[in-house]
Amino acid sequence: MSTPERRGLLKDDSPMTAPSTSTPSPAQQFTTRHRPGYARVPSVSVSFNEESLARDITDSPGEDETAPASSHEGVGRSHGLGIALPPGTNSRSPRVSSPLSNDFSTPNQKSGTDERRPMASPPSTGGLSGSTRADTSSDAGLLSVKSRYEDFEPHHNCQSARAVKHRRLGNCVSVTILTLAIFSTAFSGIFLGIALYGPFYGRRIRAEGGSLTPASAAFLTSLFARLIELSFVTVIVSFIGQALARRAFKLETIRGITLAELSMRTWVMQPGTLFTQWESVRYAGITFLGATSLLAALFALLYTTAATALVQPQLRFPDWQHQVMQGIVKMSFANSVEVKNECVLPNNLIYKDDTNASLTCLQIEHASAAYHNYFSWLQTWTTVLGIGNSSIDLGDRPPGYALYADNTTIAAPWIERQNVTAVNSTRWINNVTMAMPHVGVIQAAQDTVNQIVQPSEVEGAIYNIRASVPSPMLNVLCVTMTNADLKPFVYDLWENKSKAFNSNDTNWNDHLIYTDEFAYPYLNSTDYPNGTQFDDTFGWGLAYGKYNVPPVFPRLPKDYNIILNGTDGMPWGRTSIYVLGKGGPTDSLGNAMEDSDGNAFNYAMCQLQVGLTMNCSTSYNASSSGGALEAHCEDDNDQMRYLLHAGEEDLKLQGRAAFSKEWPNIGGEWARSLSYNDGMRDGDSANARTLTQLILTSANLSYGLPSLAEAIAVQAGDTLIQSIKDSPFVGRAWNYTLPNIDSQPQWFNATIRSQQYASGGVQPYEKAFFVVLFGVCIMNVMILVYFLWHKDWYSDFSEPTSLFALAVNSPPSAGLSGSCGCGPAGEQFALNWKLNNDDGHYYMEPQEGQGRGQENNMVNVESPRLSRQRWTETFEMMGSPGIAVKKRFSRS
Repeated sequence: MSTPERRGLLKDDSPMTAPSTSTPSPAQQFTTRHRPGYARVPSVSVSFNEESLARDITDSPGEDETAPASSHEGVGRSHGLGIALPPGTNSRSPRVSSPLSNDFSTPNQKSGTDERRPMASPPSTGGLSGSTRADTSSDAGLLSVKSRYEDFEPHHNCQSARAVKHRRLGNCVSVTILTLAIFSTAFSGIFLGIALYGPFYGRRIRAEGGSLTPASAAFLTSLFARLIELSFVTVIVSFIGQALARRAFKLETIRGITLAELSMRTWVMQPGTLFTQWESVRYAGITFLGATSLLAALFALLYTTAATALVQPQLRFPDWQHQVMQGIVKMSFANSVEVKNECVLPNNLIYKDDTNASLTCLQIEHASAAYHNYFSWLQTWTTVLGIGNSSIDLGDRPPGYALYADNTTIAAPWIERQNVTAVNSTRWINNVTMAMPHVGVIQAAQDTVNQIVQPSEVEGAIYNIRASVPSPMLNVLCVTMTNADLKPFVYDLWENKSKAFNSNDTNWNDHLIYTDEFAYPYLNSTDYPNGTQFDDTFGWGLAYGKYNVPPVFPRLPKDYNIILNGTDGMPWGRTSIYVLGKGGPTDSLGNAMEDSDGNAFNYAMCQLQVGLTMNCSTSYNASSSGGALEAHCEDDNDQMRYLLHAGEEDLKLQGRAAFSKEWPNIGGEWARSLSYNDGMRDGDSANARTLTQLILTSANLSYGLPSLAEAIAVQAGDTLIQSIKDSPFVGRAWNYTLPNIDSQPQWFNATIRSQQYASGGVQPYEKAFFVVLFGVCIMNVMILVYFLWHKDWYSDFSEPTSLFALAVNSPPSAGLSGSCGCGPAGEQFALNWKLNNDDGHYYMEPQEGQGRGQENNMVNVESPRLSRQRWTETFEMMGSPGIAVKKRFSRS
């Protein structure tokens, strides 16, 4: 009798018996062992084609695949490592279901062929071929369905190597999370405070010279916003993990955790899963923790955007703020000597010993500025006429215009506006007053002592200033006369003149005698004992002040010419200069300007005088493209009018006392530079021709043309700029000994609105991001309190690696049937799971009473060699640690 062959690698030494033709009973089949053992897998060297190598585990196996033919048949055939098969065994073996199959539909199905087959696997087709996988198209190479708990029992061999619960400060992970929570809370609070307060950084943030440049400020804001966002995400994910771990670890908690809740950390870390895994949101989003996670995901997604909108410094206007500004004073108002000395030309253009060098320079400056301003103003008139928006109301007509320093436009409004009046019903009075802003405000605004951010320092910055300072003003009074009316004022028309007029005599005015007693040639004669009919109109006579005497012109100008009466030969103290012009034969409407007797009534005598007005404030707007300076006058709502801040000494200089006695020296040079005296020799200058066509010949201003007084005021506007530059910011009389001084500071009231870098947002819609900043800050505070409140720290098993290790060492559950390859779906997200402990081995189990029935608590696999009873016993053993834990806690 031959010795029976023993099994190659089985743990038992029972002899292998020959197969019987009768069907063995279950007792006979399983008497030698209680757990299914692994049979030694036979091996046959085979070759694989490219098609078999290209297949993966997702491919469906074929119904039948023919095994490779062997060169030996019958008993002598070799099968792997010496496991003999009985003679006559067919090389085509029935399929064996995989032990990993999830087929739970036929638990009681048996095969007669399987009952007669020994507990050994069919021959393998890849045992020693070098392949790492078996051919799944046949029964060859399939492992035994023995439970993995046979060799590796988790409840004995998988005790946790580290404690799942420790003190809050007893682990580097918890300390790191707590540090991040403190950082995120502190800086999110700082960001929220900055956004709410909206501080202005002034000159601290600018392109050059500041503590930060705009680019570096934006970089730091983005950097810290990103750090807050990342730390917030880490903290919120840790909070979710701790909350779920505490619920899962504590068995007294009725409810466990669900897969939907385990997905909440993914919502925060990968917000796109809210759409791709929407079923988890459906089941967990309505819970408190789910809603918190949804908000956290939204806040984390928008936090950097919110910080950019509300915290990152942006150019913004603050409210108007009062400030006492400092300016520099160098001379008195309308100081003709200082104005002349300020004019500079290249030295090689003028001889150094030329005493008229400064006057030459000054006249060039007058001419260039006056003509430029005048021409630009006429262009404005052209535009107004083109759109049909002209008016006879002086307040609605184009204001005066000037350009300062080639980059600042000046608007000079008409003040003390009057309608056209008449002397003796036929002599039309054209009286206008133009106010010019105080250009010294520009120097003060650019002075670093006032700490105003300049457009050159911050690209795109704008600032506005309203200064309570007096404004220079120019009054031009023109009266239309006849040649008979001019007899007292034209030397050539005098009957008792001491010397005949000679146009070549440049010293003709030497014959005029002026005394303190108003001794005026001809007017003191018996012909004019009470003066002229125009004395009250022009303010002549002792009643209006010393040296307020009528002008004397050498001759009458011819058509389209102007003659100047300056201050030559008069004692100092006169406040006015005069010009006399004559228009053409017809006016602008085509009316004849001369009657049949040769009497012309197209003459106009104009008085020019300059002073300071207290009823204005100066407005200055500066930007990188230039500035705009404007006098804001006669507005009762303007609280910055100098009149409201003037002292007692300032109020003394009002009315005619406000007119400057220095300005006529400046005005005379200005008039000569613009050919206002060319009419002495019939010069027919272009400027005179243009002006004399504007002489008023009717009771109203013209809709289509400016008046003569308006035009002269615009041309003389540059003298106001020269007079007020470097002059005091107060309206009182000059109180220094010398007319010009070294730079001295002087202060004035102003309100400022300087566009500068500030936090808090610019656009109204950006205010909505306060919800994000506020939400992140509140969540950080609450989570930090949560961390500090709990002294213990649990291992976060919701982390993918921890969850994977926990899952592979946990019993399978029927509640997740059908999810092995494609993941859970539907109500599987809502199944409750508890974390159990068996002597240090942790595993997951579903809550009792869940699933599709009692049969779902076991895995039923159709196998040709294993019965349902063996599978039941195997999985009962796998679930035994959980049962033991529950029993132990129930006894306690």
